[in-house]
Amino acid sequence: MSIWSLRDIKHDLGDKQQHRSTWRIAAPMLLSNMTVPLVGLVDSAVMGHLPEPYHLAAVGLGAALFTFIVWTMGFLRMITTGLVAQAYGAGNHYDIRQWLYLSSILALSVALVTLVFNPWIIDAILWWVDGSSEVEQGVLTYWNTRIWGLPFTLLNAVMIGWFIGMQNARIPFVMLLIINLCNVVLDLVFVLGLGMTVDGVAIASVISEILGFIYAAICLKKLLSEHPITEKLQLAWLKLRRLLGLNGDLLLRTLSLELVFFTVHARGAELGNEVMAVNAVLLNFLLVISNGLDGFANAVEAQVGRALGRNKWQDFRASVNVGGFWSIVTSVLFCLVFLLFTETFIGWVTDIEAVRQQAEPYHIYIIIIPLVAIWGFWLDGIFIGASAIKTMRNSMILAVFVGFIPLYFLTKDFGNHGLWWAFIAFLGMRAITSFWFLRRGILAGRYIPLETINQFVRSRG
Repeated sequence: MSIWSLRDIKHDLGDKQQHRSTWRIAAPMLLSNMTVPLVGLVDSAVMGHLPEPYHLAAVGLGAALFTFIVWTMGFLRMITTGLVAQAYGAGNHYDIRQWLYLSSILALSVALVTLVFNPWIIDAILWWVDGSSEVEQGVLTYWNTRIWGLPFTLLNAVMIGWFIGMQNARIPFVMLLIINLCNVVLDLVFVLGLGMTVDGVAIASVISEILGFIYAAICLKKLLSEHPITEKLQLAWLKLRRLLGLNGDLLLRTLSLELVFFTVHARGAELGNEVMAVNAVLLNFLLVISNGLDGFANAVEAQVGRALGRNKWQDFRASVNVGGFWSIVTSVLFCLVFLLFTETFIGWVTDIEAVRQQAEPYHIYIIIIPLVAIWGFWLDGIFIGASAIKTMRNSMILAVFVGFIPLYFLTKDFGNHGLWWAFIAFLGMRAITSFWFLRRGILAGRYIPLETINQFVRSRG
């Protein structure tokens, strides 16, 4: 009997309890994740209604550069989720606390190193990106302000990962809502009210991250009291080595991903301020898509990790099937929404006619991207929950070097269109390689031991 048949998928999709469990985590994360790109859209909208397009380009690039650092450190959230979910499934209160402790130390260390090397980091970035002098000055202003919020940003990432691993999505929902709504309000106050430009947008982001951290710390103290331990937490070197090893693999994966996004911005800068502004707007819509799909990926992470902690094959399979079903549904809805309203959304972001006209030929890419991107997000959720970070790393590296880079050079004569074709090829290759690695990992017993799977299959007759 097959360990994963159409009959199994049908059975899991008919499990109402599994759907409720998935939505209990996915719904608040979906709503809170969707507010994240709204900040970028509001930033762009506020800048897009100023007279010169270089303000919009500077904020788009400055935010992308900061996101590059934050996403590069995304392992702080992802690794914490998988490890804590497994400890939660096994009922290990000590490890629940210790993974939080170790991840927080790592987050603060990364923030300190980044601040120390900040002057050299920004010099290297501006050397790589060949934009106009106005754009470069705006990027410098944004970056040198926003970087002071990095410790809070990284600690927030750790706490979000910890809460999700504890199967609690309500606190991250409120936390991100505080951060993003405060950011929007402060954007309007500083830029439209006080007449600031790029600096106002950056200051708003820093203050918002601090407010989110304060809320999360209060909730964290209360939730930890519900999982008491008798032993004193120690700096366990073996666990720290494991954490660093997983983080190193995920760092390589994230750097490969960021190479793609940064290339989009850098190539846009070469093609002019207006094209660069168009790509900044389109990537904000991509963030809407990715954060929406991440809601169900977060649910899969938490549930897969818990299933592995309990060593239950049926729970693992059901988490994957139901999370995948709702991810596909969400991607189709995104396609329909962007098919009907992309032009309207771009009109909200900017009233610069040249930018709006430049963006029109690229609407089609935003419409089809959800259907290509969904598989990578869903499967990454499985790998994170299982702490199969090497698998994520290998899949991403293949997608970049087999999918994106060859097509990028082959289509360079097609300008910005060629750039987006290469991006879609990258997403497609990421899906193909992830499916292949997942199948191979299951058949090799890397997630649930094969004997456990076979016992379950035999028990069904």
